[in-house]
Order: sequence, then C-alpha cells, then structure tokens
Amino acid sequence: MAGTRGIARFRGEQLNQKIMRNHHFDEAHKISETYLNINFHNHREVLEDTKVDVFVQANNKTVAGVAQLDVSADVGSRAVSTGINVEGVVLTEKVQIRAAGTDTPIGDVDADVVYGRLEEAAGVYTLKFYSLVSGVEQPYTFPAGVGNIDYRFVVRTNLSVFPVDSIIKGGAGFVEGATDAKAYMNLIQLMKDVYGASGTLDNDGNANLPLAIQDQINKEVQDRLASDQAAKADLAAAAGAGLVGVVTDPNYAGLTVQAVLTELALRQKSAGDTSTGLADRITKLETEDEEEVYEAVGGETQYLLAKGRAKDKTVRLAINGQLQTPTVNFDYIKNASGEITGFNFAPETLNVTNGVPDVLFVQYKKVM
Repeated sequence: MAGTRGIARFRGEQLNQKIMRNHHFDEAHKISETYLNINFHNHREVLEDTKVDVFVQANNKTVAGVAQLDVSADVGSRAVSTGINVEGVVLTEKVQIRAAGTDTPIGDVDADVVYGRLEEAAGVYTLKFYSLVSGVEQPYTFPAGVGNIDYRFVVRTNLSVFPVDSIIKGGAGFVEGATDAKAYMNLIQLMKDVYGASGTLDNDGNANLPLAIQDQINKEVQDRLASDQAAKADLAAAAGAGLVGVVTDPNYAGLTVQAVLTELALRQKSAGDTSTGLADRITKLETEDEEEVYEAVGGETQYLLAKGRAKDKTVRLAINGQLQTPTVNFDYIKNASGEITGFNFAPETLNVTNGVPDVLFVQYKKVM
C-alpha cells in the first residue's frame, strides 16, 4: 500500500520526555522569543552587576567661619568605594556646593568656585572645603556670616536600585560647568575688568556697551591722530607762539612757534660770532659769586671751603682785613680737576690773641 498515506512523520507524543538537548536545535535558526516564557523580573543579577554613580544631596548646612564639617550623619552607613566595581561613597569625586535653596555656586575672593572633598577615617566622614588659588587647590574657610549651603556627593550603586529620579535630579541644574559657568570660568572677573565695579552679567544676548571694544579702540586711534594733527596746526597758526607763552615776551616778535625758534637761532648764531659771545656767556652761567667768613679757634694750619669749589684765579683771601698773597702767605689746596678746595698756611697757624680770634674772609667764583 505504499504511497497511499504519504511520507511518514513523527508526532509529538512519539518523543520521550526530557530527551531534547542543545544538539537538537539549529544554531542558524534561533528559537523566537514568542515561544519562550522568561520572567526577567526575577533575573536582576545583570542589573546588580552594572554599576552607576549617582548624586546624594544634603541641604541647609551651616558653614559660617568653618573649613570642614562632620557629615557622617548625611553619609550614613555607606562604605567607601574602593574600585570601579565596588559600591559605596566615591571619595575621588569633588563635592559640589551651592548656596542653600538655589542653583548658585559660591566663589572665593577672585570668583573661583568653592567645592568640597570627602574624607573617611574609622567610619567618620569629613567634608573639607577647597578653591583654586593661582591654579593650585588650596583649603578654603568660609567667612563669618556667610549663608548656609546645599551640597551633594557621589555614591556608586547599581542599576537594580538606581533611583527613579536620578537622571532628572542628577543631570539638571546643580552641575558644575553649566549654571556654574559665571564663577567657574572667571567670567565675573572679566566682566568687572570690562565694565568696572558696577558691571553685571546678563544673558539676554544684547550688547551692554554702546560701542564694541574693538570699535572703541578704532575710534580712539582716529581721535588721537586727529588730536595730534590739530595740535600741530595750532602751533603752526598765527597764534602758535601764544600756546607756549612766548607772545607775552617783548624779546620776541614772531607770532608762530617757528618764527620764535628762528629768532632764537639767529640770536645764538650772532652771539657766537662776537668776541663776547656765547662761550663767555656760558662760562658766566657756570660760575657764581660766593663768599665765606671763618673765626679761628686757634692752631689751624689750613682752611677748607665750606660752600663749594672755587674756580682757579678767582679767589681773594683776607685775614683780619689784610689781603693775602698766594704762594707767599698761603698755598692753594686743589682737587684733581684743578679746582680750589681750600688753603694751606703751614707752618703758620691761625690764632686767638687775648680772646680775639683771627677772622678769615674769602671771596671766589663758585664752580656750579
């Protein structure tokens, strides 16, 4: 009867129980999820093995006048994370700080952000405060009278207990480098340098200066060039001499600066061409008449000029009203330049006779 029933096939009941093995299935044709009944809710180990870092926030902490806080109560019984796959408090991350109830960062004296770092010892957690000084991390102490703060630290946990609001609360406003940018990037300092102490920052996209800084620089350059040119024109004008005060001097007739300079040059040239010319005038200007009076105390063999150096061949020396002769009654004392600095009477001396001292009187041209 072959062919009357078709090809023979297995029925399900013909297979014995518990005899299906991996080698019965084709690797190229996987079993569809439609035919599988897996309760993934009962398989959380994959979530527990996946670690994530989240923020934990504590609010309204008093920090006036302090450099650190004991925050063991805020951290609770959490252990310290000792590795990338170990859950607990992450001590290597900065603790972010804001003014209590706001998203406003707190800056130090030059607007660098104040932040914190957690330290743990024997289960005690201490929050210490820092800021950057010349690019180097330095301890920071809050000034007395400062307001309270909120802060948040980092905890390493896993996806099976990942807080439902972590992305919204952990990834929004309270983030260093975002709303924190005004202080973190020193924009406050830059703004004060540009606008002065009364300047403020805003974000409306509109210029606060009536002229851009580059336009101000360009205008200043043009104004300086115009001012210099105007000054030159004024000096060259008919009233130019008046700008330097010469117009009131009866020794000059010129009205412009150039005319006055020309007159002065002609006078100097004319003076230099005469026997009593410029050289003699300069010599007179370089010396000044001087005189000195000295009462002897007795026994002096010399006298040094007290008011300056004397020009050679200009000295008149008298003792008790009697004119003295150089090289006869005394010798000059001179310096290396040949200028007279005093007089030598040795072996003679100035005397005091019956209580009356010798009086020395000198007149000379003082070297200026």
